[in-house]
Amino acid sequence: MEKILIKADIRAEKGKSIARRLRKEGKIPAVLYGREVDPISIAVSSRDWEKLGKQLKRNVILDMEVQGLKKKAENRPVMIKHIQKSVLRNEILHIDFLQVSMERTVEVEIPIHLVGRSKGEANDGIVDQHLRSIKVECLPTQIPEKIEIDITDLDIGDSYHVNQISIPGVKLLEHTNVAVITIIPPTVEEKPVVAEEVPVAEPEKKEKEKEKEE
Repeated sequence: MEKILIKADIRAEKGKSIARRLRKEGKIPAVLYGREVDPISIAVSSRDWEKLGKQLKRNVILDMEVQGLKKKAENRPVMIKHIQKSVLRNEILHIDFLQVSMERTVEVEIPIHLVGRSKGEANDGIVDQHLRSIKVECLPTQIPEKIEIDITDLDIGDSYHVNQISIPGVKLLEHTNVAVITIIPPTVEEKPVVAEEVPVAEPEKKEKEKEKEE
C-alpha cells in the first residue's frame, strides 16, 4: 500500500482566536485522536494539504509525521474522519484525524457503485437504490475504495441483497437480508376521467315542447 505523507505540528494553544490566527498563517487547525490515544491538538500546512490533491480519497490511510512530540518526530497511520468547511467561502476550518493500528480492524463507510444497465431498464423499469453506502469492518490495509454491483441481469421485480456482496477480509455490518437495489415497474400515469356533458334544454324550448304535448 502506497504511503501518503502529511506533516503536522503540535499546538499548545486552543480556542477560536488561535484557530483564526493559524488560518491566517496558512495552517489548518486539527485534532488527532484514536483508541487508547490521548487527543492531541495539531496544525497542518494548507499548502501541503492542497498538494495532496486527488490522493485524498475516501478512507485513505495517511502517514502523519507529528513534529514536537517529545522533541522527536513520530510517524502515525491516520485516517480523515471529518472535515469542517466554511459555508460561504468553502474554506477548511478544522480537520479530525483518527489514529489507527495497521493490525487492528476499523469500521468505515464504503460507497456503493452500480455497474451496467439492467434488463428491467430496457423495459422501462426503474432502478430504486436503497443503500448508497455500507458500513464494513476490516484492517486498514484491506479497505476497499468502493463496492461495485453488476446489475446487468436484474429484471423488473428483481432485487440485489447485502448477502450477495462478498469481499475477502471484509465484514459487512449491515443486515444480510436488506435489499441494496430493486428494479421497480415503470410508473403508470392515470388519465383523468372526463365526465360526459349532458345538454341542458333552454327554458323557452322546454315550455314549447310542453305545450305541444298538451
